[in-house]
This record gives sequence, C-alpha cells and structure tokens, in this order.
Amino acid sequence: MQKKSFFQRNWYYFTPAVIVAIPLLMGAFSMANWGYSFKESMSALLHFGSTDTRYAFHFTEEKFRNIRPGMDGRTVGERLKNPMEGQLGLVWKYSLPNEGAPYYHERTIVFEKDAQNTPRVKEVIRRFHTPEMK
Repeated sequence: MQKKSFFQRNWYYFTPAVIVAIPLLMGAFSMANWGYSFKESMSALLHFGSTDTRYAFHFTEEKFRNIRPGMDGRTVGERLKNPMEGQLGLVWKYSLPNEGAPYYHERTIVFEKDAQNTPRVKEVIRRFHTPEMK
C-alpha cells in the first residue's frame, strides 16, 4: 500500500482556507481591475448575480483609467469616442444599467467650462452603482 501524502491525509484542514480565499481573490481582482475600494469590491461581489452593465462602443477600462481631471473634452472624446449619454452636455456617461438591473458599474465623466469656455474634466466617476445612490 502506498503511503498517503500530507495533503491527502489532512485535506479537511484546507477546505476553510479555500472557502475564504476565493472571495478574497475575487475582491482583489475587482479592486485591481475596476479600481474599487475594498467596500465597493465586497458590494460588487455580494450583488454579483444582479449586476448588469452595458458600455459605450469602443469603451475599455484601460482607456477610462487614463482620463484625468483637467483634460479637455476634445482629448477625452478622441480617447474614449462617443459616450452613451450627454455628448453635448457636461456629464458624459460611458456605462448604463441594462433594463431592470438594480446594480451596475458606473463610468461617468463630469466636465466644467474654463475661462475660455473649453470643457475640462472636473471629476471621473468610477464606482459600483447601487439603487441607493443618486
């Protein structure tokens, strides 16, 4: 008879570690990929099945991540192309929830006009949107 390895003899000790490690790895992924805080990452994981987001054509997280406050609207438009909502306004939405989805990954850019009337990025919103948020 072949001698069993340590893991074969004590597999039940590792089961709780695996049960804890999987959600932690998923949370670390959402923090790295989407730029969420720990709290937002956990919220995204808790609502995993009810999250449904649609993004603007040509949108990528990498391009969105490179948008910084102070950039002008033309540069943003060249990098991200057309938003889903607000193309001529001061709030450009690059993601929206699919119909009936209570949770989604919000990607919005808020502009304000400078002294020369040029729209400049005031705020980049990147968060896990819940029904309680406005």
